[in-house]
Amino acid sequence: MSLARALAGLPDDPALAQTLRDVLLLFRRHASDWLTETDVQTKTGGDPGHVRRLLPLLTKAFVLDFDSESDRYRYRGDIALNYEIDTFVRRVEYHRSHVQTNVARFRERYGS
Repeated sequence: MSLARALAGLPDDPALAQTLRDVLLLFRRHASDWLTETDVQTKTGGDPGHVRRLLPLLTKAFVLDFDSESDRYRYRGDIALNYEIDTFVRRVEYHRSHVQTNVARFRERYGS
């Protein structure tokens, strides 16, 4: 199981990273629950294309389990995977906060 393995196949896209953050947090909150792609899309509110792209990638990297009969996904993480997820979530939140701060500074200096 490795989130780093899944991240290696993704482009550097802040919107995609935000969707991945939301998906990972959703599955951690619903550990051992089987969720469909539609469930994930509805509960995260993420871009459908991003969700459709991320779920198989997370399955290939052994972050999520996939039941092909019911087309559902499940998270049964371990301590190391939880640590990777926490690190990723903090990085995405730091980046978002940094961008928001820079935008606020720009607006303060130059106006809207």
